Amino acid sequence: MSILHGPTTPFPADSTIPLLFTEQARGRPDAVAVVDADHRVTYAELDERSNRLAHLLRAQGVGPGSRVGVLLDRGHEMVTAVLAVLKAGGAYVPVGPGHPRERQREMLADAQATVTVSREELRLAAAWPSTPLPLPADSRALAYVLFTSGSTGRPKGVMVEHRSVLRLVCRTDYVSFGPDERIAQVADPSFDAFTFEVWGALLHGGTLCVIPAETVLTPGALGPALAAHRITTMFLTSALFTEVMTDRPDSFRGLRNLLVGGDVVDASRARRLAGSPRDLRPARFLNGYGPTETTTFAVCGPIESVPADATSVPIGRPIANTSCYVLDSGLRPVADGAAGELFIGGPGVARGYAGQPEQTRERFLPDPFATEPGARMYRTGDLVRCRADGMLEFLGRIDDQVKIRGYRVEPGEVEATLGRHPDIRQLAVVVEGAAGERRLVAHVVPAVPGTRPAGLREFLAGRLPEWMVPSAFMVHSALPLTATGKIDRAALPPAPPEGPDTDAVQPRTDLERELAELTAELLGLDRVGVTDDFFALGGHSLLAMRLVSQVNNRFATEVALGDFLYDPTVVRLAAEVSRGC
Repeated sequence: MSILHGPTTPFPADSTIPLLFTEQARGRPDAVAVVDADHRVTYAELDERSNRLAHLLRAQGVGPGSRVGVLLDRGHEMVTAVLAVLKAGGAYVPVGPGHPRERQREMLADAQATVTVSREELRLAAAWPSTPLPLPADSRALAYVLFTSGSTGRPKGVMVEHRSVLRLVCRTDYVSFGPDERIAQVADPSFDAFTFEVWGALLHGGTLCVIPAETVLTPGALGPALAAHRITTMFLTSALFTEVMTDRPDSFRGLRNLLVGGDVVDASRARRLAGSPRDLRPARFLNGYGPTETTTFAVCGPIESVPADATSVPIGRPIANTSCYVLDSGLRPVADGAAGELFIGGPGVARGYAGQPEQTRERFLPDPFATEPGARMYRTGDLVRCRADGMLEFLGRIDDQVKIRGYRVEPGEVEATLGRHPDIRQLAVVVEGAAGERRLVAHVVPAVPGTRPAGLREFLAGRLPEWMVPSAFMVHSALPLTATGKIDRAALPPAPPEGPDTDAVQPRTDLERELAELTAELLGLDRVGVTDDFFALGGHSLLAMRLVSQVNNRFATEVALGDFLYDPTVVRLAAEVSRGC
C-alpha cells in the first residue's frame, strides 16, 4: 500500500477558471458572489467589474504568459483583481501590501511580473467598458504564482496552472461544492488555502464570505461571525484551530465542513471536537494536507474519532485525481507499513518554480507510476507511512523546513537574509519548540569580537514577513563545529527566556502587576516591563490572541484584540481593562 490513488472523476481538465466563472455569472447573475463587510457583490457585478479591469490590463500589455502582481488586502477588490488578471490571459501574483518593500520587489522580480494591480488600477478601471473579452481557453496556462520560503535564501514562486485549480475544486470527493455553499474567506491571498476558498465558491455559484483578520484572531468572535454569515464550509490553519478550540470549542457548530491543516493537527483538540455533541460540532471534520506545489490539498481524511492514547491524527488518503507514493531513497515503493518519503502525482502538480530551473528539477521528477505521457511527481520532503487502514500518517520532515503558524519557513532563507547584516560574521537559525509552539532562534557571532550587533530584529522585519523573524537572538564568540567543520546545530544551546531591559518600567498598580505577570507567564519570561513591546519579547499574533482571551476571562471584560495589537504593552492592556470594568 505504498502506492495510493484517489478516485478518478471527470473534472473539467480542458477548461479554465474564467470560463467556468462566466458560466455561473450568466446562469446566476443576481446571486451574491462575495460578501465583504457592507459590500454585497452579485455575480453580474463581479463579472462586469472584472471585465473593466481586464480591459485595462489588456491595454497595459497583459496577455497569455504575463504575470501580474496584485498588491491588495483581502476583500472583494482582491477577488475582482485576480479574476480580471485571469480574464486578461495573465497569471496573478499575490503580494501582501504589508510585506516589507524589499521582499515585495524580490517577489515581483522573481515572478517576472510586468504589471501590478493596486487600488489605483481599480479606480482607473471604472472608465473602461464592461463588455466581455474573448476568454483564454488553455487549461495548461498559468493561473497564479505563490511564493513559499526557499532554502536557497530567496522565496520560491510556485507556478500553478488552471487545470490544477480545477482538479482541486471541480468534481472532487472530499467536499461537495454547490450554489448553496457559503465559504469563509480567511486565508491571506499569499497562502494557498485562498485558492480553495475563492474558486471553491465562485466556480459553483456559491457565496464567498470575507471574515476580517481581527474577527478570526479575537477570542470568541469567530463563532458568532460564522453563524452570522451562515458559513457552511471553511478551512483553518492547525495553529488557529488549536487556539479556537482552547477558548471557544463550540465555534464550529452548524458547519457542514471544517478543514484544518497547514501543520500537524493537535490530537487533543481534534479529540475534543470529534467527541463533542453533534449539535456543537461540524457535520464533517477533515484533516487537509498538501504542499503549495500540489495545489492546496492532495490528501484529506475525516476525523471522526481520536483514540485517547493517540498522539497524532492521520492526514488521510489521496483526494480525487491525485496519486501518492511512499518511496525510499532509490525512488522505490517501500514495504507495507514502512516509513518513506511522500511523492505526489496527478494534475494538481504545479509547473515548477519561477526562474529556478535547478530547484524545479530537484523537486519535480518524472512520474514512473503514471500512464499519462510527461507526467511528473512532486517530492514533498515529508516522511510518512501508510497504515493498515490505508490512511497516511505524517512522521516528520527529512530536511530543515518547518511550519510556523501554518506558514512554510526555510531557516536557510532567514539565515541568508540575516547574513547580509554588516555586523555579523557567522550565524545559524534553528527551530525550537514542538508543533504549534515552534519558534525561530538566531545564533550569531559578531563581526567585531566582544560587541553585540544592534537592530537585528528591525533589520529582518524590514525584509521578511513577521512569521519569519526569529523570536530570540543569541550572541556567541563562536559557534560549535562538527568534525567536518560544519556548524553543529545540535550542540547549540537552547535560547533562555528573553527578559526586558534592566531599565524597563516596572508595574505601578496592582492591575499592571497582575497583567505583567500574566504576560510574562505566557511568554515564558521571568518578568515583563509595562512598556515593553509584546512582539519584541517573542510574542506573535496567536499568543496575543491567547493573552487577550485570558485577560477577558480573568477580568470579565471585552478587550478588543485590535486595541492590543495597535499598542502591544501592559500599559495599554491595563487601560483597556480599566475602561471595560
